[in-house]
Amino acid sequence: MLISVVIPCYNEEKNIDRTLDGLLEISKQEGYNFEIVAVNDGSTDNTWEVIKRYSRKYKNIVGINQMMNFGQSASYQAGFDTSSGDYVIIVSADLETPLENITKIIRLLDEGYDFVNTNRLNRWNGDKAAKSGFANKLIASVSGVKMKDRGSGLKGFRRVLLNNLKLYGEMHRFIPDYLTVYGAKMTEFDVDFKERDFGQSYYKGQKRTIKVLLDIGTLTFLLYFARKPFTTMPGRLFGFTGMIVTGIGLVLSLYLAFIRLFLNQSIGNRPLLVVSILMVVIGLQSMITGMLGELNMRTYFESTGRKTYLIRERVN
Repeated sequence: MLISVVIPCYNEEKNIDRTLDGLLEISKQEGYNFEIVAVNDGSTDNTWEVIKRYSRKYKNIVGINQMMNFGQSASYQAGFDTSSGDYVIIVSADLETPLENITKIIRLLDEGYDFVNTNRLNRWNGDKAAKSGFANKLIASVSGVKMKDRGSGLKGFRRVLLNNLKLYGEMHRFIPDYLTVYGAKMTEFDVDFKERDFGQSYYKGQKRTIKVLLDIGTLTFLLYFARKPFTTMPGRLFGFTGMIVTGIGLVLSLYLAFIRLFLNQSIGNRPLLVVSILMVVIGLQSMITGMLGELNMRTYFESTGRKTYLIRERVN
């Protein structure tokens, strides 16, 4: 079985060689058929030169050099698209998580899990631990996935998941949550955490908490739509709302017509007249919006080729 290992790298010239050596050693000791994909994410140091040197020496190391710093999600996606293994494992170039844990990830994938996550023990403390814990609880309440460490750089996937998962923006923070769309069987285990020996992590920042909170809103919408795209169809959502609003507006209009025709009372200066007209107009617009939404939704599914289901296994 071919196993792909994807490594996003940004200014890791003093770490990437040790990471590649470690992976080659594990491959040799355990007899794994590794395809190593090292993605240089627009580094400003000599990271790409190191990757090129290893790629020329070892045929199973693929070097990808991006034109600029596109970010971690884009680097993962570039690695996923380039790789061809039945299993895909992502690894951080900083060696903060021991590479030996790869063997356990592979074993769990062999046991039938679709996605394997790792929890870095003692990664956070104090205020950072509180923020991380709060964010995880908030995300778990949205997706239903209880993971301790969504930001770990060591994860394992079955290929079938990555053939359907596309990462945009900074979606890498919510990989386990987006995988629930496909009913993925997931697990997580604890790993030791070691501070990096060289450099600093560039895939983090002081504004990360704010970004996560903003992204949770998008996560909530996309998960609900992706899981049940045809139970909350635009035609139903906007159409039902429009019918109710229009119906109330018509009832009010009939009431005002009754007052004017049978009770001979003036209705021109009544605020209720304006309200009834607005409700009819808004209701009709809502129904039209639903129809347009139906067309856009069908265009989305048919143009992208995205299916509303995923087959885990096929016989004949």
